[in-house]
Amino acid sequence: MTAGLTDLTALLKLDQVDELIFESLPADYPLPRVFGGQVVGLAVAASARTVPLDWSMHSVQSQFLRPGRAGQVIRFVVTRTRDGASFASRSIDAYQSDKLIFTARASFHRAENGFDHQMPAPSAPAPDTVPSVVDLYHAEPGLWPEFYLEWGPLDIRIVPDTDVPAIPTSTGIGSRGLTWMRANKVAGGEAYMHRALLACISDLLILPESFRPHGVPSSHPGVHSASLDHCVWFHRDFRVDEWLLYDRMSPSAHGGLGFCRGEFFDSDGVHVASVVQEGLIRPV
Repeated sequence: MTAGLTDLTALLKLDQVDELIFESLPADYPLPRVFGGQVVGLAVAASARTVPLDWSMHSVQSQFLRPGRAGQVIRFVVTRTRDGASFASRSIDAYQSDKLIFTARASFHRAENGFDHQMPAPSAPAPDTVPSVVDLYHAEPGLWPEFYLEWGPLDIRIVPDTDVPAIPTSTGIGSRGLTWMRANKVAGGEAYMHRALLACISDLLILPESFRPHGVPSSHPGVHSASLDHCVWFHRDFRVDEWLLYDRMSPSAHGGLGFCRGEFFDSDGVHVASVVQEGLIRPV
């Protein structure tokens, strides 16, 4: 396991250079390329710093326009689209070398009382009873990309397929994955940082669900893949330094595009977030 990255929040460090302009700072252990989830998380963190602390982000919709290059600063420009009595909207554009690489729209909500319901969380074995992604990589390195070894401060536990009730697809192979995730620590106590970190890690493991019905492992040999857009809805408060269950599936893939959905639950079964992603899955 890589030991260089010791705190997940290092991926989301920002320097505020103007009221609405932020720049990414080097992480303690930089990833070999700019991970798409990291850009989403940085956009969440930047926009959250332009609203009152007691307002919470409830949704972010983002698009990846160009691949980000490692080792270069990313500049995030936030626009105050709207400030209302109950909701605030922000637009976030990310640039590298003056080229637009990413854009997002985020919405914030002032807390209020209202209806409350949720669907039940899926049944899953406890996280301490299932293997970590690091253990699985070393047991079968051909099935898992080495990229997952770079997430030292994030404990990723993969629920075995035998314990996951698959959702049938037209290929005859089901699509569904269950994974427990927990950060080893979160520096600072701001609630927005937990949302930013969840936005970051929600880009892990979701697109490979569109490979599963075709018998392609997460290492996706022979498939070129890239996230195209990524959307997150935050339903309730949570902490990423406590166990979260990530339930993922792919209802459709066609014409080189894979569509995936995910739900996050805490260890008490509380539904805390939903994720939707479409990505390129091109056989090569």
